[in-house]
Amino acid sequence: MKNIIITPRKLKREIFIWLLCLVAAIGLNVYSIIYYNTSWSELYTHLGYVVVISIVIYLILWVFRGLFLLLRKLKK
Repeated sequence: MKNIIITPRKLKREIFIWLLCLVAAIGLNVYSIIYYNTSWSELYTHLGYVVVISIVIYLILWVFRGLFLLLRKLKK
């Protein structure tokens, strides 16, 4: 069995990707506030939902990144 080694560089990259997902989720929240003309207090009151949505976006990206890596390895 192969051990998985997580280096600080890889961890930093993954945190950066998740932060981009968080920014995207916040952007979706802002868009929904503007579109539905609701109170701007929802920007911080629904922060828990936004974090969960960012994690879901990250996991979806993780699956696609894994599939891309697998296809790239099969191509070699």
